[in-house]
Amino acid sequence: MNFWETYENSRRVLVIPNYTFGEDYNKDSFVDVLSSQIKALGNDYYWIIPVITPVKKFNLPNVDQRVCNISGNIFWMRSNFPTDIKKLLREDNYDVVYSHLPDWHIGRYTNKPIIGYSHWWEMKECNSHSWLNRSRNIPHEIVNILDYKVCFTNTLQQKKAVIENSKEWFNDDITKRLDSIIQVMNLGVSQEKIIDSPSNDYDKTIVFNHRTNSYKGWDRFIKWMEKYRETRQDFVVWAPLLDKPNKWSWVDTTKYDKETYYKKLSQSCVGVTPKQDHMGWSVSSTDSMMCGLPVLFQEQDCYKEIMSDGLTFKNQRELFKLLDEMLDNKDFRMEWSEKGIDGAKRLVNVDEENINQLHSLFQNK
Repeated sequence: MNFWETYENSRRVLVIPNYTFGEDYNKDSFVDVLSSQIKALGNDYYWIIPVITPVKKFNLPNVDQRVCNISGNIFWMRSNFPTDIKKLLREDNYDVVYSHLPDWHIGRYTNKPIIGYSHWWEMKECNSHSWLNRSRNIPHEIVNILDYKVCFTNTLQQKKAVIENSKEWFNDDITKRLDSIIQVMNLGVSQEKIIDSPSNDYDKTIVFNHRTNSYKGWDRFIKWMEKYRETRQDFVVWAPLLDKPNKWSWVDTTKYDKETYYKKLSQSCVGVTPKQDHMGWSVSSTDSMMCGLPVLFQEQDCYKEIMSDGLTFKNQRELFKLLDEMLDNKDFRMEWSEKGIDGAKRLVNVDEENINQLHSLFQNK
């Protein structure tokens, strides 16, 4: 069967991208999530994806990568709607738009149904003003998604915060519409990525596998670790995404390919997930869980959506107590490793439900 016979009856989906990890687009969370969804949805769909530069993970038979003049700066990208994308929207060779960037006024350039997904909103909790960002874009994001059939956000706490932020500019009628349009789509885990049992052989490594930005809690985390080093020195920290000068001899910043990264997680002692200002999902935490790495979550409602019965801490004192227990008590560590794997398994059904929901929306049912 040739290419056209395979995809001539496929629904054509035009993607509006949201690239935020310019160091390596193949490691961008948007790319990771979308490529997984494309594979799961199969040959029922043909994808048109604007890219800054060709992306290896999008080298799939049913994907047409279109190189467009999109800014690699996340602030300027949100503020500047590229002419290349407007041209794609004006073309009539697609059936539905899948928008990951509510900042652009997509509805102005198309009458096709728009399905949205956004893991980041410019709320007061996570977007301080700077020389690049002197005002928040959330009123524009709100106006734009009013054109959407649905716009997913990845935690209920984030949805509530978006609606609460909207009240600064919009009346009750609009906030009620938002409550209907914004729906929660927690991210799932693929069954084949979950290990069968935890590793009995692990190092005294504390993992921070999130981006090392302030909104991810890096500044708080490294201060905790500096203080913790005053009480004991028999551990190292692994921060593979550290993109700042490493002034700590006990912080390992080694980066690995995906398979080796998962193996390293399984052979470490414990991961730490601080509060995140944007109240979003934490893929890095579910990575840890599916590899059998116990995760200590700082108390936050969005983390209850990941693992409702997970280990949590409120402050530095509680964190240090849990770290001591993980480093010194193998039975405790192995128990929570098993519980993390069980938590990851509960997210497999979530992944399947998400794909079914997207399939229904893309088919305009």
